[in-house]
Amino acid sequence: MGTTYKALQTVTVGAGGASSIDFTNIPQTYTDLVLKISARTSASGNVIDLRIRAGNGSVDTGSNYSYVELTAIPSAAIVAGGAGTTDRFNTIHPGSSATASMFGSVDVYIPSYTSSNKKSMSTDAVTENNSSNVQLRLQGWLWSGTSAINTISIYPASGTLDQYSTATLYGVYNVDVTTAPAAPTIGTATAGIGSASVAFTGVSGASLYTATSTPGSITGTGTTSPITVSGLTNGTAYTFKVKASNPIGTGPESAASNSVTPSAAAFESIASTVVGAGGASEVTFSGISSSYTHLQLRFYAPNLPQVSNSLCMRVGNAGISASSYTFHGLFGYANGAVGAVTRPNESQIEIHYLPAGTTTPVVGVVDILDFANTNKNKTVRSLTGHDDNSSSNSGQVWFVSGAWLSNSAITDVRLYHSSGNLPQYTRVSLYGIKVVP
Repeated sequence: MGTTYKALQTVTVGAGGASSIDFTNIPQTYTDLVLKISARTSASGNVIDLRIRAGNGSVDTGSNYSYVELTAIPSAAIVAGGAGTTDRFNTIHPGSSATASMFGSVDVYIPSYTSSNKKSMSTDAVTENNSSNVQLRLQGWLWSGTSAINTISIYPASGTLDQYSTATLYGVYNVDVTTAPAAPTIGTATAGIGSASVAFTGVSGASLYTATSTPGSITGTGTTSPITVSGLTNGTAYTFKVKASNPIGTGPESAASNSVTPSAAAFESIASTVVGAGGASEVTFSGISSSYTHLQLRFYAPNLPQVSNSLCMRVGNAGISASSYTFHGLFGYANGAVGAVTRPNESQIEIHYLPAGTTTPVVGVVDILDFANTNKNKTVRSLTGHDDNSSSNSGQVWFVSGAWLSNSAITDVRLYHSSGNLPQYTRVSLYGIKVVP
């Protein structure tokens, strides 16, 4: 496999010098970076100690860099060690015999600069002015930051960078490419909420793909299919084209995708039921599609008996054991009192308590999060309330959080009264929520 180098930018310090050389907005399309520096400072003595920060703005403080080094000095042979931590890495350090007219040169190699891991770096630096105190330094560095590197700054320990100091930044692409990539093959575009997901088939030699909307020329980028294009106007129809880029250039666009219209509607009605004459022991929604991200249950029960029992629910499948649930709640009474409840190891989740008294209407909303996720337990939260226009503690508002202690996907949801039936005219509706990035 070949390697392609591309000079991204060269900076030459002009008359009067400069406090630093800065490379910003470094493209994130290359495999590695190489920095070549030939520089001097405006002061004399032990000053050609060029410092480099690699990161994002001013994040590099304290001990963000660690290093080891080998230093060759003509008068002292090879000195090993020099390990430590610092807020930057030092690249050229010739010693006390340095002069203002003395240039030093350094190569810096930064592999995998876009990764989310800590970044390693190596430097190969030399200074030479025909004295016995010049140095050759080989160093290995580690930047503790995990962000992609998009900024590199070069600056001296003291003074300024003198006129004619230069630095060139190269992007290294570990594929032997000589031309821009071909056009990708367009796939299917799928509408989201103010966005769209655009699928495509990639091409050889590409390092970045860009999807562009029509109308609006709104873009999204990525290295693999699909690409999400955000910032679209809900209710407007869009098509998309995809093009591929590499360090050589950008290739032609694909054909246009199918037309899609983003929608702001995050809720979709799945099912709704009204309890008939004679009441019902429970309302159950089964066979729920896993295409939704979350579920929401809304209910109104017009005449629930207050018999010191609870309105309850179960999520999941048949065969619930006595310790399948845990829940906690906060509640407030009509007379101003408040309280809390803790219930581990239960066979159900109580979402509203009804003290003894007359019948009363109860309303509530229940959110069931990540119901199809098979990597974690399922969480439920509910807000419910009833008010029978009395000044006693019979009117209540409940806020409950609970969990089904299972990693299985939820396929059914059940609402029931723990003592008796749900009365006639009880209305229960299930909604699906689609969350689109």
